[in-house]
Amino acid sequence: MSELKDKSLEEMVPIGRIVKPHGLRGEMKVKVALEDETAFKEIQEVLLYDEKTRSRFVTSIDGARKATKGWILHFEGIDSMGQAERLVGFHIYVEERVLPELKQGEYYYFQILGSSVFDENRRFIGTVNDIIETGANDVMVVVREEDLTVREELIPIIRDYILELNFEDKTIVARSMEFEEVKPE
Repeated sequence: MSELKDKSLEEMVPIGRIVKPHGLRGEMKVKVALEDETAFKEIQEVLLYDEKTRSRFVTSIDGARKATKGWILHFEGIDSMGQAERLVGFHIYVEERVLPELKQGEYYYFQILGSSVFDENRRFIGTVNDIIETGANDVMVVVREEDLTVREELIPIIRDYILELNFEDKTIVARSMEFEEVKPE
């Protein structure tokens, strides 16, 4: 019996999401926060989870290759386009212990998502709600609700703006973005 079947999502970390089927044999286009193909060989089992329906499916990755944007994965037991279509939108969870160790300055998205962001004067900016991949660098989407409005700020995850990253406390200190106001003549 699978160890993952009885694990809660709090004991696992999300590494990606199934975007769409790819081909006729059950392969899927996946957006994953892993760069190295060998990392997929270390992962014995994954938990596929749909937030809307709360459906869970435990399987293993039996094929992985890099695509132009993202990865093409094949999961054991998924052998047709129809089966793959039913898994679109599912998030991929693994046990944190199976993830490859990161080099200095690298991070996994789950380490940043949900973090509280403060400016250099320790004023609360907001909470990291999403991460946008721009190609050159990642950008945090920091959201704060105040007086029935939602304020959103985009902060690039680069040395010039990130002063401190504390993964254990889920806090980030970021340099304030400076904008120049242009007034019409």
